[in-house]
Amino acid sequence: MFRPIAIVAAGLSLLAFPALAQDAPIATAPAMCEAPAAPGTVDGATASMEEVLAAKSAVAAFIASSDVYQSCLVDDIKVRRAAAKAAKTRFDEAEAKAVTQMINANQRDKEQVGKAFNDAVKAYKAAHPA
Repeated sequence: MFRPIAIVAAGLSLLAFPALAQDAPIATAPAMCEAPAAPGTVDGATASMEEVLAAKSAVAAFIASSDVYQSCLVDDIKVRRAAAKAAKTRFDEAEAKAVTQMINANQRDKEQVGKAFNDAVKAYKAAHPA
């Protein structure tokens, strides 16, 4: 039977859903953890200062949202483990592995977005020497 378990921690309400099938790892992020969309890139060689500054804001927002997303995933696994322990059922470590893969993928996205922005800034500076 599928029964959600509500846990309140630090003023946040978190839901834990024990896996429907013990051996089936989760394939997507929990519903409450939403992966942020990466911002578009800017061509620093042709961009205006305003466009570069807007890209900087978008990159910073993406990185901050990614940090929240990753924390949400970690917290969700903690809640799932606690729920399994409380229910005296086995926690499937494949779920934790799947979540770790999601975190790693998001971390790679953060690094790629940061590198693309840094490359754009270098191109902007080359195109607009002081």
